[in-house]
Amino acid sequence: MPAQMNREEQKTEIQLIPSSVCAWLATSLRELQDEARLLVDDYWRRLKEGRTHQKRYAQGNIGVRLRARDTGGFSIEWYEMGRLGGSGRSVAKKQFSKGRRSHCYALDQALKNEPEWVAELVRETEEVFTDIRKRQALLVRIRDSLIAYESETSGQMVTAEAIISRGTHSSPPSI
Repeated sequence: MPAQMNREEQKTEIQLIPSSVCAWLATSLRELQDEARLLVDDYWRRLKEGRTHQKRYAQGNIGVRLRARDTGGFSIEWYEMGRLGGSGRSVAKKQFSKGRRSHCYALDQALKNEPEWVAELVRETEEVFTDIRKRQALLVRIRDSLIAYESETSGQMVTAEAIISRGTHSSPPSI
């Protein structure tokens, strides 16, 4: 019986996704998120610069944020900003929807009432975000395939967090 258990343990060990693959995936998703963070920060910097010489009605009301997920993924979301009563603080008033299968936001309607300089900034930035979302979708498909493979071969439920955390707790891949 112990010899058979040993074979079962070996079988499970062989079927696990190598940590170097998980590390590559986690690193790729993290680098893509870092790229998106830089672009979000650049958008806000450029919006702030552009607002300095504009009247209040011409300052624009479109914001963008990056939300990280435990699964290694993230979302880049556009929203309409509103102002809080007396404080004048900006808050997310309305989030725009991207569509389930789309990588880009259809912002034409939202940009109709925006100043031209803001509309151009949003279009330019969204074009790059669309490319990032496409690349992220490909990496997520790889992650999901790894989950399906390991779940099937090990007979245990494997989560995205498990795959990503295995990649973040190992040494960086050398590719």
